[in-house]
Amino acid sequence: MAHQSRALIALLLTVGLAVLFLPSAALAGPPKPPAGSCVGSDACKGNTGGLGTNACVDILACHNNAGSIAKDACHGLTVCQDNTGAVGEGACQDFAACARNQGSVAKGACVTASACADNTGAVGEGACVGVLACADNAGQISKHACQDVQACEGNEGSVGENSCVGNVACFANHGAIAKNSCQGIAACTNTQGNVSAGSCNGGAACAGAGSDGNIGTGACIGDRACLNNPGPIAAFTCNGPPSGGVGVCEK
Repeated sequence: MAHQSRALIALLLTVGLAVLFLPSAALAGPPKPPAGSCVGSDACKGNTGGLGTNACVDILACHNNAGSIAKDACHGLTVCQDNTGAVGEGACQDFAACARNQGSVAKGACVTASACADNTGAVGEGACVGVLACADNAGQISKHACQDVQACEGNEGSVGENSCVGNVACFANHGAIAKNSCQGIAACTNTQGNVSAGSCNGGAACAGAGSDGNIGTGACIGDRACLNNPGPIAAFTCNGPPSGGVGVCEK
């Protein structure tokens, strides 16, 4: 019996020593970043999100990031600092492009300085391209929408595919914008009502419009066409160039 006890004790000591000197996952540091990722001073300091290859490149690129970052994404100084949203492949490029972003960002979206800084809406593929294009945006942005400087900055409504194209095209817009609409400089700046498909195309076409009603399909096409018109505006009406510098349905 004594012999068996000594043998058991010896076995337990051997197992204990083996476990003691095994490499411990708990004592190991954070996982090694994928190839080409976390390049630059403090690029991934405080990061808790998953990273793809060649992600988070530049000084503070993903500092304190908590979202998942796909491959080739988040390139630029502070580009995804304090981001909490999921970032798709090749998205978030340039200085602070997705800094403090909270929305999901699809492939190739949010490109150029501060393009999606402080954004809270979902951003579709290839959308929000331009300086401050979707900064402070709160609406859902469909693919290839919100193109150019401040195109959808401060926007609150949903934006359809290929809509809000042009400098400040949908700046501070409040309504829902359907596809292929609001194309032109300041086309739907501060628009209040909903905009149907293929409408409000032209410089300042529907700027400040829609406070009393929505804008129908294929309506308000032309520079200043429905500028400040409270609406509602019927489908396929108010189309044409300005006359004497005043839009066809300008108010």
